Amino acid sequence: MSDPSSENKNFRLPLAVIIAALAGLIAQIITYSFDYSFAYRDAIFRMEAARRFFDNINPGIISQIGTVWLPVPNLILMPLVCVDYLWKTGLAASIVNFPAFVLSAVFIFLSLKKMTDNLAAAWFGFIIFVLNYNILYFQTTAMTEQMYITFLTGAFYFLISWSNEFRSRDLWLASIFMMLGAGTRYDAWPVALASTGIVFLVSIPSKKYFRNSFIFASLPALLIVWWFVHNWYYFGDALEFSRGKFSTLYQLKYYEDAGRLLTKNNFLLSFKVYAWSVLLYSGNLYVVLSLAGLVWYFMRNKFSLTSFVPYVLWVALPTTLILLYKGQLIIEHPFSEPAGYFNSRYGLYLFPAVAVFGGYSVLLLQKIKYRKILMILLWTGVVIQQLVFLVNFPYSIPSLAEAKYSYSQPSEDLSAFLKKNYKGGKILYDNLIFAINPSAGINLRDRITFHTFDLGEKAMRTPSEYVEWVLIYTDAPNDKIHEAMEYNTDFMTNFEQKFSEYGIEVYQRKSK
Repeated sequence: MSDPSSENKNFRLPLAVIIAALAGLIAQIITYSFDYSFAYRDAIFRMEAARRFFDNINPGIISQIGTVWLPVPNLILMPLVCVDYLWKTGLAASIVNFPAFVLSAVFIFLSLKKMTDNLAAAWFGFIIFVLNYNILYFQTTAMTEQMYITFLTGAFYFLISWSNEFRSRDLWLASIFMMLGAGTRYDAWPVALASTGIVFLVSIPSKKYFRNSFIFASLPALLIVWWFVHNWYYFGDALEFSRGKFSTLYQLKYYEDAGRLLTKNNFLLSFKVYAWSVLLYSGNLYVVLSLAGLVWYFMRNKFSLTSFVPYVLWVALPTTLILLYKGQLIIEHPFSEPAGYFNSRYGLYLFPAVAVFGGYSVLLLQKIKYRKILMILLWTGVVIQQLVFLVNFPYSIPSLAEAKYSYSQPSEDLSAFLKKNYKGGKILYDNLIFAINPSAGINLRDRITFHTFDLGEKAMRTPSEYVEWVLIYTDAPNDKIHEAMEYNTDFMTNFEQKFSEYGIEVYQRKSK
């Protein structure tokens, strides 16, 4: 006769899938009800990056991969954004990230089952993950956070499976997920490096350390090397993505000059800023439980080589601290110096570790004498933590608060104006300044900016010969189109203003 308890364990996964799917679907509905799909400027730019492969003055896969932003999210979104309706509504991103969210939740659940063989721990870590409002929001948008977390948790699950059973198949699958993660966000690169070192250590007893390390590292290393070669071949610098004129490092000069990069060379401030970011995005209760779970995990396993794999989830901690300290990253939130909201979501990249080790903390609580009372208190704390996130919706949810903080009403009004009045013709604008909502319906092939080959330069000299519309932002110190139009006789003679709001101006070519 089969063991009923083992049969019950086998039926937990479908229930987990259903719960994750319901949570994700509800979040999707809320996002569209409140029109939050494109609240982040980067969500608009991400959709454009995926669409430009075919909707462009110079379309093509290789020619439009670009630099700075890694290509995997754009390539995955590409087949969907070619459908105008899915692009304009943002549903293309939802179709991709909704199943990605469910899959990442399943990976958390299965990883904890393998780590603990305890359903209570697996369920608790799973619940921590699927009830995180920030994760739920990002899986409704074109932002890359959800996709990255899916690839990270996928690589983690197969590494855990491999460390338990040492099947090469699991190692190859972990390598595939890590490669996809490395092609999604640069945050995966140090994780891939650390994971390779852990695979080497775990393999020492079997003396297959070189073989296993090569299997795991080969695919992410291949993608990373290709990215260097791509940047060298198309941009003349293998490090163009990290130090070119569109790179984060280049943009950080502006923030440093403005006195906003205060974490540079200040470790204590860097730690404070990052710690608050993690607390804001994960929840105080869950962070405390994860730290307790981490300590208990170490106490139980000490320096057992096969126990090293879960530590890879914590790589985001030292990596982000180093970047903040070296001045290669800026994070702003209500507790930073200066206060604000910018890149606060970097705290979310540690959340898989919080969920997994928060779930693991259940093993510690079950060891305590009054564990039933503690478990009741624990679930009460979960309810309170979830309600705290909703006290001042949406501003109590940091991902939404950041989106609303950076939300530009004039930009929204501009997009609404274009949606109503744009009837065709090319537009000239600085795409680093303006994020035009896809709902405006302006194809990318009809957009010209300052770096659109020699066409951009020609249009800035004599706009009336090349474009129907000109967009400028007079209050922006670095709007290249505004600089070109300010004393341009052709522009002043042949264009008339159609829209003006808080420094944003739209001009249309006069009828002949």
